[in-house]
Parts: sequence; C-alpha cells; structure tokens
Amino acid sequence: MSYKSRLFTYGTLTFQEVMIHLIGREIPFEKAKINGYSSFIVKGQNFPGLRKTTLSSSTNGIMYSNLVTKDWNILDQFEDFFYDRVVEEVVLEDGTHQKAFTYIVSPKFYHLLDSNLWDSKKFKNKSLSSFLDMIIGFDNK
Repeated sequence: MSYKSRLFTYGTLTFQEVMIHLIGREIPFEKAKINGYSSFIVKGQNFPGLRKTTLSSSTNGIMYSNLVTKDWNILDQFEDFFYDRVVEEVVLEDGTHQKAFTYIVSPKFYHLLDSNLWDSKKFKNKSLSSFLDMIIGFDNK
C-alpha cells in the first residue's frame, strides 16, 4: 500500500467521531507516532499544530489507511491555511516504519503556535463535544 493512501493524525482527527463526520465512513487505523515533531496548541484555538522540534521528541497519534482522492479533497479543505500536507515517516505500534501524509504547520506560521503542548485527553473531556458541534456544518459530500 502506498503512502498516498495513508494519513498520520495527531490532533482532532485522531478522534473517530471527527473523521467519520468528515469522510462519511469508518477508515482503517492503527496507533502510530512521529519522531522529531511536537504537537502544540494553536493560539486561541482548541486544536493543535505539528512542528519540527528535536530528534528526541515524538508525537503519538493515529495512522489511517485506504484514503482515496475524495477523502484528500475533504481533508485538504478542512485543514486551515497554515498547514502543509507532507510525507513523513511514522512508526507503528509494532515498531515498523511507514511513510504517510501528515499535516504540519508551515514554518512561516510557527508564531501561531502556543508554547504549550496539546493534550488530547483534555480536549476529549472539555472540547470534543463543542468541536463536533462546530464542524456539523462542514460538508463531507
């Protein structure tokens, strides 16, 4: 399977409810991490942005597979202007390495990131419900 059908997610898209709402179906996934990157809160928002940090840093997430062109069109539209979709190597839970697309913050927009790391548990407990309400109007057709 090509990296062109895989997406590593580290923020709101790690939640199945969000992905199903956007794509309109369940997508195969597995736990993964990306090394050399950290996930920071976007200032004034409840979602994160991924940026290169140190080689010793890593960010846990989910790698989806079997994405098709229609899915990429939806996801590219959903992601904000300061994200770039790039190919990076991710490490699966079993230790294997695979290439996958991921959305990172473009270096020219690093100033939009807070110094605090994003906390998925805090997001789930405090913001997931309102985030889902916010994206209800997002057209997944």
